[in-house]
Order: sequence, then C-alpha cells, then structure tokens
Amino acid sequence: MVKERIDKDKLKRPSKDLRPSPDSHIRELDEVVIQVTQVFCPHGHNLVRPHEDPFDGAPGIHLLVTDGQREGLVILSPYHGDHRRRGDIDFAEGTRVQVFCPECRVALPELGPCTCHWQGRLFKLYLTPALSDDQVVALCNVWGCHRSTVFDQAQVLSAFVES
Repeated sequence: MVKERIDKDKLKRPSKDLRPSPDSHIRELDEVVIQVTQVFCPHGHNLVRPHEDPFDGAPGIHLLVTDGQREGLVILSPYHGDHRRRGDIDFAEGTRVQVFCPECRVALPELGPCTCHWQGRLFKLYLTPALSDDQVVALCNVWGCHRSTVFDQAQVLSAFVES
C-alpha cells in the first residue's frame, strides 16, 4: 500500500467521546489512530481478546512471555505507539524475553534484528488469518523496548503515520 493510494475518507476517525485517553501516548495524524483489531499466532489463534481492563475501551494483544525463569501473561495496548501494558508479570528493563501464543504456546516467529540499543530481535504477529509475511506487526523481544512496526503488503505503515 503506497502512501498515495490510501483513501483517507475510508479510514475510521474516532468520535470525540471514544478518543484515547491523554495518558495513552497514542500518536494521531489528521485524527487517524491505528488500532490493531486482530493479530494471529502461527497456528491461527487471534491474540486480540477481551479482558477486564481494556485500553480506552479496546481489547489488548495477549502474549505469554518468559525470561527462562519466570513466565506470565502480558496484554499490550492495541494502539500503535501506545506503550501501555497489563498483565501478571513484569521484568527489569532490558531483559530479553521469549514470546509465545498464550493458547497453544507456539513461539512467535522471528522477523529480524531490532534497531534498539539492546540489540533485540523482532518477532512477528500476523495481521490476517492467512498468516502472510506481507502483513505483520513486529515487536522487539527486549522488555522496555518500544520499537514496533506495522508492515502491510511489504510497506511500512508506521512511516506513513509518523511522516
């Protein structure tokens, strides 16, 4: 999807009463918020699930994480650029973790190196049930790294949002 081909009229613009809270750090461009509404593990389980404490009314991305000694559930905000997370485990910043589907416990596949100073690795979550490498969300495996990227049809959607 090339920037010039984006039909801005078809993008959802949140109503004023449904806008993200001021503490969410969600970036907006022309009143557009990117929200991940579904992501899938390699076995096809949707990791965006309802939970008791939603992010500005939206369900989060559920992941099972471990540092090799402790493991627990982490729920990430579904909004691009929002670093909030919930869950039953926390690690020291800079801790390298392994990431799994909480349902089938399959490890999420690696995409490549992260550009963070911890030299983390990016892992991928698929945006469609077709599990296409052309449509993924990439997240770093280092606790505290906030670099994430959304790839759609081999184009970096994040670049459009931040430009």
